[in-house]
Amino acid sequence: MKVTISGFYDEVSSNLDEQIALVRELGEKYICPRRIDGKNIADYTAEEFAKSVKPRLDAAGIGFSSIGSPIGKVKIDDEEGFARQLRQLKELAEIAKMMNCRYIRVFSFFVPQNGDAAAYRDKVMEKMKKFVEVVEGTDIILLHENEKKIYGDTADRATDVYESVNSPHLKLCYDASNFIQVGENPNEAFEKLKDKVVYYHIKDCDKETRVEVPMGLGSTDYKKIFDELAELGYEGFMTLEPHTAKYAVARKYVYFIPFARYIVPNFYKAFKYIDEKLGNTNSSVVTRKDVFVLQYKNLKKFIEEAGKRA
Repeated sequence: MKVTISGFYDEVSSNLDEQIALVRELGEKYICPRRIDGKNIADYTAEEFAKSVKPRLDAAGIGFSSIGSPIGKVKIDDEEGFARQLRQLKELAEIAKMMNCRYIRVFSFFVPQNGDAAAYRDKVMEKMKKFVEVVEGTDIILLHENEKKIYGDTADRATDVYESVNSPHLKLCYDASNFIQVGENPNEAFEKLKDKVVYYHIKDCDKETRVEVPMGLGSTDYKKIFDELAELGYEGFMTLEPHTAKYAVARKYVYFIPFARYIVPNFYKAFKYIDEKLGNTNSSVVTRKDVFVLQYKNLKKFIEEAGKRA
């Protein structure tokens, strides 16, 4: 197994210079851009990116593992939003080529949660194929992520998207935490999808509260997944996505606002569990950077231990 670590460094700061500083501090060379200088990556034109962003990345020797776009994160019946995203995807494809980046993350549309997802299937597939058409003729691969509340939020529907679009330009990105949040077993999902997955987002979640927790403290058996990936000889990216704000920022409000433990009991319970595991108290100061670096160290440990067992 040969893993290259990347991350959504905007979870520490949306300021690109601060993101670059942390990448270099950790000794890494890749980021997955989502917000750059307070602006979503999809809101940049290729021309703007070339002028204001690329020179700074080049100077630091930092590349893109994938582009963490919001493409497909729009309601299935929002035609205006879909048209806008097609335009954005064309610009992102140019940015990806500029950065020698092979992957752009996409989603399969928000569908009504009180209805039958199957009723929207044909429309989802039609629009997903239009996304693929944008990158045909290039080396770019769209990575479908199993985000909650989209059509492909379960392993079976993610498979449906993959098989129905049936294109070398569409592969799957696996996110264990998102599977937990829609009530699926992340390890069973991995078994179903591993042959179709080419990219991993590293995020964990507690299945009881459905709140994100640091890797290794949640309900995903990452040891088993990493051992299997080592056996399969996986070579590719793993992107850190610890959702730093929920623990580093929200915990102070959950702990100290009166009755918060009754208003948001799941967050209260999850934060107390994390603090217990990490040896923190209610008054401990935890920054977004602290959470990100913890996740980074945990990932490095899982990779190293899987390599020793292989």
